[in-house]
Amino acid sequence: MTDRKITWGQLGAVLLLALLPLGTELLPGRLAQVGAAAWLCPLLSGGALLGLGWLAVRRLPPGPRDWGERVAARWGRIPARVLAALFLGWGLCLAGAHAGRIGARLAEGLGASPVVLTGGLLLLAGWMAAGGLPPFARACEVFLLAVGAGFALILLFGIFRLDWSLTLLWTGEELAQVPAGALSAAGTLAAGGYALFLLGDVRPDPGAGGRALGRLGVLFALLAAAVLLVLGRLGSALAAQGARPFLQMVSGLGFEGAFQRLEGLVSALWALGDAALVGLLLLALGRLLACLLGREESKGRSWGLTGAVFLLSLPLGGWEAAAVVFPVGNLVAGGVLAGTFLAGGKKLEKSEK
Repeated sequence: MTDRKITWGQLGAVLLLALLPLGTELLPGRLAQVGAAAWLCPLLSGGALLGLGWLAVRRLPPGPRDWGERVAARWGRIPARVLAALFLGWGLCLAGAHAGRIGARLAEGLGASPVVLTGGLLLLAGWMAAGGLPPFARACEVFLLAVGAGFALILLFGIFRLDWSLTLLWTGEELAQVPAGALSAAGTLAAGGYALFLLGDVRPDPGAGGRALGRLGVLFALLAAAVLLVLGRLGSALAAQGARPFLQMVSGLGFEGAFQRLEGLVSALWALGDAALVGLLLLALGRLLACLLGREESKGRSWGLTGAVFLLSLPLGGWEAAAVVFPVGNLVAGGVLAGTFLAGGKKLEKSEK
């Protein structure tokens, strides 16, 4: 019989691949207002998340691991379906906004239509998601090797050319803004919280949850390094003016006569992580739709969700207010999701006693 479950380590690899390109593209610009201390924000938000994750792994109440079954066992089928509908609607908007953003970024480097590139990205992500979570996770592990190698080269070429005065000379005003910056970083990356809907497909190994948390720790350390590179080479003032300061910083790492188009190469390489992010959201949306309809997941409905995300990407991809609305909405959705998942076992625990 084919094993349809993944390990905690594979889930951590999926999250690392999906969130690393997202964070490197968005965080340096959003955190630039913090100044020289901006690179501390991912470390602070990561430390808080890992602490909460460690407590959740150790104190998770007994009960079903699937979110829909867990909430239904605690509050009933109707509340579970209402919550599933709300999370489904928000997830569709979130996936559409990210798909449109990615298509626009790729279009700048390739000179092609953003709509065509968005459609191509969604075809890749939809094809990966339609195969199910285990093949998706295995593909992400392979893609992570390529993206990780690319980031290692960027770090190697950039770390020795930094102006450390732009990253270490903190003022009291800058340090006072670090908590707000950490909250902004958490909201940007909270899209990965939709992975909680897939925990029912993770092998129940009590001692292996630390592997996923360990890879999340690596993620936040790499994002801090990315912000550090941008600050040390561009400065916070210039980083605040650019739409994608990380890619702008990368374009300056090339040597004269060679690697003059590093920005476009990295943007194309980062598309592997972008496809993983959209694919992860599509898998979670498929699970929510199955919970809402009370039916098993199917490839037909998975492709239907992909088409809906494409239609939503047309207006949402260029929505300027998304930079403020989606981080706040992600924090709210992530808090409700974690709360309902952790509280879902209380009734079952009482009945067992």
